Amino acid sequence: MDGLVKLKYSFISILLLLCCLGTVKAHAQSFVMKTNAMGWVAATMNVGMEGRFNNHLTGEFSIYYNPFTYGGNKKISGLAIQPELRYWFCIPYYKHFVGLHVMYADYNVGWTKYRYQGNLFGGGLSYGYQMILSQRCNLEFNIGVGYARMNHDKYEQPKCGTFVGHRHDNYIGITKLGISFIYIIK
Repeated sequence: MDGLVKLKYSFISILLLLCCLGTVKAHAQSFVMKTNAMGWVAATMNVGMEGRFNNHLTGEFSIYYNPFTYGGNKKISGLAIQPELRYWFCIPYYKHFVGLHVMYADYNVGWTKYRYQGNLFGGGLSYGYQMILSQRCNLEFNIGVGYARMNHDKYEQPKCGTFVGHRHDNYIGITKLGISFIYIIK
């Protein structure tokens, strides 16, 4: 493993550990489960957990999985994780928040002439708003912008297509988008 790969896995591991450790101290409404409806619209199964650190900070961890291949070897498949540290301006799980998120994904995507198989990692800043629907259910809207580094192999689209080359791409733009349904576990 080169140094950059070790660094990114270490960074993600530390964030995951912080997210898990933050839920140890008991608070009212200290833990929630969620799912992002935007992911389901894209046929991507997803689930998230969020734990409360204190009166203004929470840590979230979401995982996304899409195993589907469509006709003609067209696919948008992959596995992604996206932990986030959030600061709530009021109290956790109510009204406005800002966040710092990181992401990692393995993907295999092909819809046109070529298919791309590889991974990405990056991070960004997010803003969101959460509203109360009932005692245990909330609705959350969020958007994030940031940077992602993509490393992938390029293949011709047909199944077992010819290897075309290896690429490294940089992306700056929307890195998080969600309308999430939340269940509060006390």
